[in-house]
Amino acid sequence: MGKYKKMQEDIENVTNKEVVKQTRISGSATILLIVAVACAVGGMSFDDPNSSVPTFLFTASVLLFLAGIIKLFVDRSCYFFKPTKSRLKVVTTYFDVLESVNLQNCMEMKRFEDLKNMKRKKDSGVKVEAMITADQKFAAVQISEYIPYTYEAVTPVMCYYNDDARMLLSYLQAS
Repeated sequence: MGKYKKMQEDIENVTNKEVVKQTRISGSATILLIVAVACAVGGMSFDDPNSSVPTFLFTASVLLFLAGIIKLFVDRSCYFFKPTKSRLKVVTTYFDVLESVNLQNCMEMKRFEDLKNMKRKKDSGVKVEAMITADQKFAAVQISEYIPYTYEAVTPVMCYYNDDARMLLSYLQAS
């Protein structure tokens, strides 16, 4: 086991640089930081020593500033498919451990309609992780098996385009 890299480690190399990882600055984090600064400036502009408004504004500015910093550093990077400039989303589906070999054959031979007949079972040992574009023109898939304490990749990252990607997503999402 473990001879394949996990999808997030290898997706850019497997697709010949068609998939790129981009780091973006969150717009909502920027707005939170601007509002925090505005609250702090507003708190300093009060001259009345008996007013509780400056205390409220300073407290609000500290909380907004902390929320903005946390939002800025959490979930900043995402993957994009360069030809269509579409963002990739991760879809994870779990199957029964007895379906592992059938699942691998199904993916290698592009027989996605067989997925609907396979037994799905959460926390049973086989995980299919797919990164699919929003426009469904590209999909990268990897199968992992649970080896005590972690999932290990048992297949390389397999890439599908256009109709194959669309079919794969429809059968993975089918219950």
